[in-house]
Amino acid sequence: MEPEKEQWINNVLGSLDGMQRAEASPFLFAKIRNRLTDATAPVYVPVRTVWLIVASFAMLLLLNWGVAATVFSSGNTDSVDLDTVITDMHLYPSTNQLY
Repeated sequence: MEPEKEQWINNVLGSLDGMQRAEASPFLFAKIRNRLTDATAPVYVPVRTVWLIVASFAMLLLLNWGVAATVFSSGNTDSVDLDTVITDMHLYPSTNQLY
């Protein structure tokens, strides 16, 4: 190996000399344990909020159903229109082209 690269590697590895391991505060474990044992009061969601959420999901479901029904019901007219454009412009599907 080249001496410059070896010197650089040794310098990088030597830069870690003298580093100390990070240590937590002596009271950290006690603080964590105290937070875990504290009994917090349960949080209740108001009934009005629950009903608003249910109503919004129902409205979203109905709107999606309406859009899907509209899209699927108009599928036949699109194919007829497409066939008309193909015929008028003398375009033919790739399956009918002769190579």
